[in-house]
Amino acid sequence: MIVLERDGHVLSITFDRDPHRNSLTTKVCTEVAAAIEAVEFPDIRVVLIRGRGTAFCAGADLKGGVYGDDFHGALQRMLRSILECPVPVIADVQGPAVGAGTQLALACDLRVVGDDGWFRVPPAELGFALDNWTIRRAVSMLGGSVARSVLLAAETVDADRAAAVGFANERGDADAAMRYAQRIAGYAPLALRQLKGVLNDEGFGFALRPIQQELYDLCWSSDDAAEARSARAEKRVPVFKGQ
Repeated sequence: MIVLERDGHVLSITFDRDPHRNSLTTKVCTEVAAAIEAVEFPDIRVVLIRGRGTAFCAGADLKGGVYGDDFHGALQRMLRSILECPVPVIADVQGPAVGAGTQLALACDLRVVGDDGWFRVPPAELGFALDNWTIRRAVSMLGGSVARSVLLAAETVDADRAAAVGFANERGDADAAMRYAQRIAGYAPLALRQLKGVLNDEGFGFALRPIQQELYDLCWSSDDAAEARSARAEKRVPVFKGQ
């Protein structure tokens, strides 16, 4: 599912599900979280997350039980592990980062984006809801206007646009991403740890207010969400009714 490799002070975590475009399952999320939670500071000073093959991460594996409670818990654990990791975590985005793949990139401290890298979050098309943290983090990282375009209009952010709005910290291929990681690994570990801690203290978390939680649960259990799943399986345009 994932491959762990070490190069000096850099730990690479590579999604190894190219036939499934590196989509996420409960097991994959759990493995990534466990690997990051086990990082020994300051021996490891940077974590680099990447995907093998044609995609960085094509989102949740819709055939892998993502509509169950276990997946949501595992996904949040993975995202929290990145946020709370004592060292910078870099996303090496070569190819698409869709849905949960974009959430993963949002959680990372820095992003290196290849020419074929792009981001998309399609809840409006699929009838599901997003947690508070993802929405607020998108606003913080992309800017309010672009975040609204991505979430409400289901727009794609390509590599050029990601660089223009500052979401892509660097442009380059996988080798460039490793060089970037190695450069950062050469900086003072305690300083990086302190800076990351303050940067990620944004004042919002995953928890929803009661009315937000009600709407979140309603989306996931709605007829519209079921219609989106059916339409996807049948390769047709969904017909939503707001129910």
